[in-house]
Amino acid sequence: MKPLLEKYMGGLPSTYKSENYKDLGIYPPTGRIEKTVYKGTEPKARVNLIFSGTFDYSAAEQVQLDALKEVLQIRLIERLREDESGVYSPRVGEEATKYPQSRYSFTISFGCGPQNVEKLIASTMEEIEKLKATGPPQVNIDKYKAEDRRTWETSLKSNNWWLDYLVTSLQNHDDLHELNAYDSNLEKVTPESLKAITNKYLSGKNYIRLVLLPEKSEVK
Repeated sequence: MKPLLEKYMGGLPSTYKSENYKDLGIYPPTGRIEKTVYKGTEPKARVNLIFSGTFDYSAAEQVQLDALKEVLQIRLIERLREDESGVYSPRVGEEATKYPQSRYSFTISFGCGPQNVEKLIASTMEEIEKLKATGPPQVNIDKYKAEDRRTWETSLKSNNWWLDYLVTSLQNHDDLHELNAYDSNLEKVTPESLKAITNKYLSGKNYIRLVLLPEKSEVK
């Protein structure tokens, strides 16, 4: 290994510069914003609901936000797809960063018929309000934990996962031993903890509603 390192990496030039993050200030706008765009002719609609803001960055907080994403995904699939048959597959996504600022974005997106847009948005917001009021049912949390543990155990066998973990930890100046707290952080996910995290990050203070609808036909 040493000869290969000397041959392929040892000769690379070094500038001896100390690089750092540059904050370009490109973040979702604050406040409540609603925008409807009319484009295309197919009778299809697309909805994106975005929550964003500052994030209390830590491994434990990241686990709680991940749990909220997965639990809300379960709730919306049951409500929007199975109960109301309004969408094929609603998607919930989240992203949290430590640098240059500790921030998060939480996105809910789905496609549906134009006539169902308002009804399904209302159903989505109702599910969020339920989480704010009482947290999710324990069965949703149990399902999340079981699936997350399976994914975790599989990931630990992957070189790509380890590479990503090491690079991200070094870039964020995180403790490389944080993965040892995985089980304890996961056990802290409860209906009460997700009730608190929903009120904290899905308060609606910074909320963007984007709807794509087909163009309105002109009456001749």
